[in-house]
Parts: sequence; structure tokens; C-alpha cells
Amino acid sequence: MNTPYMIDCAITNRCNLNCLHCRGMAKEELDSKAISRVAEEIPSLKPRWVIIEGGEPLLRKELFEILQVLQEHKIKTYLISNGMLLGEDLARKFAELNINLMISIDGADKESYEKTRRGASFEKLTESVAIANEYGILDSCPVTIGKHNYHQIGKLFEFAEEIGYKKITFLGLKPCQDYEKYVLNGEGYEDFFFSVIKYQRDYQMDVYVDEPFFRPFLKEHHIDYSPNPENGILVPDVSHCIFGEYMFIETNGDVKPCTFAPVAMGNVNEKPLSEIWNDMQNSKFIEGIRDFSKRQGSCRECKYLYECGGCRSRTFALTKEWMASDPSCPLKRK
Repeated sequence: MNTPYMIDCAITNRCNLNCLHCRGMAKEELDSKAISRVAEEIPSLKPRWVIIEGGEPLLRKELFEILQVLQEHKIKTYLISNGMLLGEDLARKFAELNINLMISIDGADKESYEKTRRGASFEKLTESVAIANEYGILDSCPVTIGKHNYHQIGKLFEFAEEIGYKKITFLGLKPCQDYEKYVLNGEGYEDFFFSVIKYQRDYQMDVYVDEPFFRPFLKEHHIDYSPNPENGILVPDVSHCIFGEYMFIETNGDVKPCTFAPVAMGNVNEKPLSEIWNDMQNSKFIEGIRDFSKRQGSCRECKYLYECGGCRSRTFALTKEWMASDPSCPLKRK
């Protein structure tokens, strides 16, 4: 049996913020016994890495129990937090467990940050980043990009460098409330990508863009992304949409083929994680999604089809068709 590319686990639906781009949470969350069992089951699937998120994961009392299990099995673990609850005691514990902490920003100044992350404190953000840096646990700042902030790329680089980040992870806005109002179209993505490329060169900061059409875009415009000290554009070995190649575990135990997919392949309260993964790999639905030749429209004709495939969850959210071409693709404009 093949193994998940990675496992993304939302351990709580509770959050101390109300962010503009929140994907929404399931109403239930796994009880203490169930979440501990899931943590014990994850290592047997041998994912490349695990993401622990929420809600705000620091609100889950079993957090350190979960992290301890992953650390014992030497699984690289990323923890995504808004940083509002981070203090030195927590940072010290995360350092002992080799946690890679990602603290999101989404705005380059107090006004835009607090407008996007409603309930957050700009001052606490800068304090938390400093603490994480002091304990050597700061990985990168995830920035969710949409119409509300894509014009701020230069300011975001400046701010990230100023408060101590060495790497930015840009995440294209995925399905959420008022999605069509905020999601970028092809022209917006083109502007965004060119801005990222320009400011990466100016600031010499490592950059990762989580979009399947980013590497094809770089190729199409003859932009170097080969790994070398002068080039901080990071492109993974697998750049295409990985729908069905990883697992997202929702707070209520639903296991999805994508964090943003409105479809579950099973629930950990009913079956072991390994069995759900096996069912997913043998699913006709997943088989169809993975067959890129079944894509329609401009995706099907694109020379980068097998390097990209378009984001399936975004495509479904905007078109209600799983196999349609990605409406946000910047390459369709050429």
C-alpha cells in the first residue's frame, strides 16, 4: 500500500479569532480517547510529515500528548497557530519536541492584519514571532492570499523580514465564506506571482507558493527555481494538485481527500485510519480525480496538465464540476 504524502490533522474546532478566510469548522470534535487513538495510528501510515492545526491547536488540552507521540516516531511535525496564546513556556516545550511552528500573518500592518484576523493583536503577533525565533522553532509565516491582500506583497515581505521571519509560505485562498468575493482570478494570480518573484529577489527570503500552477507559471516565463543559495523560490518535487494523495482529518473525525473538499471518505470513529486510507486509494471517485486525462476545458489542452491538474477543491467550489478547468489559472490567459 502506498503512503500518504502527508497528513493534515485539525485537532480542535475552537478558536480565539474569527478570520475572514476561515474554511469553517465541523460542529463536533473528537473526544480525548479518540484523538489520542488517531495520534497513535498516524505513524503506521508513514507520512512524509504531519500538520497539526485547528481552529487554534493551542486550545486543545491533548496537544502535547499528540505531539509527543509524533516526536517518538520521529515524524516531522508542523504546528499552525495564530500565535495569540504563545508564551515562553510553550515555546520551550515545542523546542524540546522539535516542532516547526508556523504563525500566520495575512496582513502587513496593524490595520490590515487585525481586519483579516478579527480578534487578533498586532502587537502580540510580533511578540510571539520573537519568542518563537528565540527558541529556534519558527518555520515560516503562512499568508493566505486573496483579493483582500494580494496588492500588499511588497509590504508583506518587508514586514516578515522586520519581525524575524526567514521564509514565507503563500497559500492561495481556498473555499470559505464569501469565496467568490475574495478568490483571485487568473489575472490576479499572474500579478501575485510576478510580485512574489520580484520581492523574493529584493529581500532574498525563502518563498514557497502552495498552488499547483506555480511551477508551470515559472517554467512558462523562464524563471529559475532550481535549488541554489541565490534562489529562494522553493518548489516541491510534487507540484501538482495532491487531492486524494494525502489525508485531512477534520475535527469531528471525518477523513477528507483535501482540507477544503466537501466530501468525506470515512470517519475515524467508525474505522481505523489505515482502513480509511486504503478505501480512499481504491475509490472510483479518487481514481477519477487522479486521472488528469479526464480534465475538461483548458486544463485538458494545457501542456502542463500533468504537472498541475488545477486545484480540484477550488474548481468544484466555483464550478460545481470536479473535472472542469481551474477558473483561477493564470496560464489560461496566454
